[in-house]
Amino acid sequence: MTAFVPGLELARTLYDEVRPVLAERGLAHTAALVGPGSDVLGLDDATSTDHDWGPRLQVLLSPADHEAHAADLHDELRHRLPTELSGWTTRAAALAPDGTRGLGDAAGTGPVEHRVQILTLDVLLGRLLGPVDPRGPMTAADWLVVPQQRLLSLTAGAVFHDDLGLAAVRERLRYYPHDVWLYQQAAAWTAIGQDEHLAPRAGTAGDDLGSRLVTARVCRTAVQLAFLQERRYAPYDKWLGTALARLGSTAPLRSALAATLAAPEWAERQRRLGDALVELVRRHNALALTSPVPESTAAFHGRPFEVIDGAAIARRLTETVTDPEVRGLVERPLVGGIDLVTASTDLAGDVDRTEALRRLY
Repeated sequence: MTAFVPGLELARTLYDEVRPVLAERGLAHTAALVGPGSDVLGLDDATSTDHDWGPRLQVLLSPADHEAHAADLHDELRHRLPTELSGWTTRAAALAPDGTRGLGDAAGTGPVEHRVQILTLDVLLGRLLGPVDPRGPMTAADWLVVPQQRLLSLTAGAVFHDDLGLAAVRERLRYYPHDVWLYQQAAAWTAIGQDEHLAPRAGTAGDDLGSRLVTARVCRTAVQLAFLQERRYAPYDKWLGTALARLGSTAPLRSALAATLAAPEWAERQRRLGDALVELVRRHNALALTSPVPESTAAFHGRPFEVIDGAAIARRLTETVTDPEVRGLVERPLVGGIDLVTASTDLAGDVDRTEALRRLY
């Protein structure tokens, strides 16, 4: 069995083969591996090799060069690329009914059906961001309507050569502007405040399943908030725990969340969740964005439900917002960015609905 090689390493090796062909044509270009894929995030492993994986690369040309060279360049690479790199075939299988591609037949003959995408920067950005163009002014709504996974997919990965300005775009999108960041945190705290007392209430009513479901939702929001506190984009759910574990400062929070989700009954679940939320408060205080928040739980309206009052923390954060557009947002219900609004994979991936989603803001 061929030893696994991370996709980013394969992309770099593939560019070494593509670069001489571009040089012979004298083409200014950008070469990168960005966009969807666990390989872009550096999270791929042997399991990832079954679909949409292998030596692959994006090559960006100017619009004029793309029109003049793209078709011929694609065909030339079919005839000049090696059939394998580091033991992995450069051949892509035919498109499957579900839209994915597996590895091609390494023993195949003839031209290589390769995974080098030849695009323009406009096309690449359109695929990842839809109508949001980071090369011009961006509104708060622009930032909030693009799922963090897509922002991450453009700012992660690697750029191997850059004549056309992709690095500048990545730098522009590195993270949210300060007041958008405050808004995102306030929205997450609001969601926690709306949910944190519901799990013990379900427990006292004898609804253990309901208690577990609400607790899991609070834990997911807590993880989203932890990424915000770290000023890191959160990946989609498959990689939330894996990516969080790469942030060493989150170890106490991860431990508390794991204990919460493992608790066998609602009273212990509430205590453990309180530990996790207090840890989030400690992390909030360390950011010094507001006056200090008590690092303890308190009874919810006299009931035996211990909460940290996420809504109160949200109010402190919104009071610090100065950007006029974001001030308009905090004067309305704090729905948060699209990741907090919905967990729908189809909606998050549909750039054609971006304009419709702007109406949320």
